[in-house]
Amino acid sequence: MSLKGKQPKDTYKDLLTLNNSNNGLASNGTVIQDGNGTDTGVKLGQKSLQFTPAVNTTNTMLVKNAGGTSVFNVDGTNNAVKAGETLSNVNTQYLRFGAKDIDVDSGTHIGVPIAGMGANAVVTFGTGTNPSAPAVSNNGDDWIHYLHYVDVNIAVDAVTVLVGGTTATGDALNFHLLNLATSDTITVDEWSSTTVVADQAFGVSNGGYETFNKTLLDIQSANVDSGNYLAFTIEGNGTNSDYSVNALVRYHLR
Repeated sequence: MSLKGKQPKDTYKDLLTLNNSNNGLASNGTVIQDGNGTDTGVKLGQKSLQFTPAVNTTNTMLVKNAGGTSVFNVDGTNNAVKAGETLSNVNTQYLRFGAKDIDVDSGTHIGVPIAGMGANAVVTFGTGTNPSAPAVSNNGDDWIHYLHYVDVNIAVDAVTVLVGGTTATGDALNFHLLNLATSDTITVDEWSSTTVVADQAFGVSNGGYETFNKTLLDIQSANVDSGNYLAFTIEGNGTNSDYSVNALVRYHLR
């Protein structure tokens, strides 16, 4: 807007101003207003810039490229900062569970260790519809191969599982990512709850070693609080094959 040839009464509402009694910028910041006295979300100081919206939205602050594509987004609704072509959370992290030739037992949820940890012995999670973590009993050295400790609040965004069998005939398989809570701090010997973070609506029907399967689990309860643990399980409806599992968990800090 040009001010040329216009009187102040015709333009003052469109002007930005500092409501600071003609003292200019305050050292700790001054809210910028329009000429009608309405606050903007911008607070400008001598050494700082702050933005506080009147209402949270999913695109509180956007940066776009010349073509109009968003490449940076501050999401005030979900307290998230996203960037890049995919507008992914900037603090995205990855966790992998994996093991070779797991001997499934019909209906038993069997733990899959953290990738690279190996396992001294199998840790099982019951035979219910969903897994349930048993108490630690004379096998603390085995448990630590299967657990990822969560030291800050996270949200799980996706779980992708690659699985392949050792024989020509496979089984129907189920997978679960679990959130294990405990009131124990230094010495852990029992769990207060087992929550399903992700699973699959329908079991994977593994056809045997002629192929391998890739499946994306359904997120059921994404948020995992600090002090809890993540574990991953496989369950088969038969004993036709052993299975190698490579499960990738994508999550972000919250």
